[in-house]
Amino acid sequence: MSNKEDELIFLGSGGGRIHIRTQYRTTGGILFKFNGIQGHIDPGPGAIVRINQYNEDPLKTELFFVTHFHVDHFNDIQVMIEASRERFYDKERNLIKKGILFAPHNVINYISQYHQNMLEKIIPFKVGDTYDYNGIEIIGTKVVHTKAPGFGIRFRLKDYSIAFSSDTMVFDEFPDQFHGIDILVLNLLRPNSAFCKRHLCTDEVIPYLNKINPTLNTLIITHFGAYMDSPTSERNFVPSQVKKLQEQTEIKKVIAAEDGMKLKIFDLLI
Repeated sequence: MSNKEDELIFLGSGGGRIHIRTQYRTTGGILFKFNGIQGHIDPGPGAIVRINQYNEDPLKTELFFVTHFHVDHFNDIQVMIEASRERFYDKERNLIKKGILFAPHNVINYISQYHQNMLEKIIPFKVGDTYDYNGIEIIGTKVVHTKAPGFGIRFRLKDYSIAFSSDTMVFDEFPDQFHGIDILVLNLLRPNSAFCKRHLCTDEVIPYLNKINPTLNTLIITHFGAYMDSPTSERNFVPSQVKKLQEQTEIKKVIAAEDGMKLKIFDLLI
């Protein structure tokens, strides 16, 4: 399938406790449609509600990714596994297996045996792992977030490559794993220099973005926290962070995710 049909759908642009509670920015994760395949990345609270609200079809999901064991990333994984199938049993009352789950081992341990048995395959995924799915290379990228295991995700397709940072701090090798990436979806929790030990803020990440070689075609920022834009924030800082990233990097396109936003990959590459 041509990348003209490939697409990103943001079932949520929020992260953290305030957005979990208020849904001021929703927390349903991201759909990535590529080569006729639908993957769901980090289905947090409300994922099933948002996928229907934004007129997407959970039955089409065949890949599930949970990057780490925080509720805003995994809460609805069992719901989405169930929602991905029209029928549960064949004529012999055997569970019909569908879908592949990529997740750290502690997330897999949380998922009921019933839901695990629904899946065609479970991949205990970690940093540095690679998996070939129908000719698409899926790579686990490094994160520095919590003591519990986690990973970001890099997809290498025929015509482009895209990465999802997941939640992380900056670290020395941060730019290296994104060399050659066309599109980076960056979890940017806080604005300006509002430091957070386990996440990214804008001022902190800019020097690292400038070290990615060649320069990204498109940067999409998402997973905004309470300091960035919420009922408790001073104001919505998102537009000013887009402007700052445009001014202080050479990245061609900088886009802020919004709830329900749908982006064609082809438009992000030109």
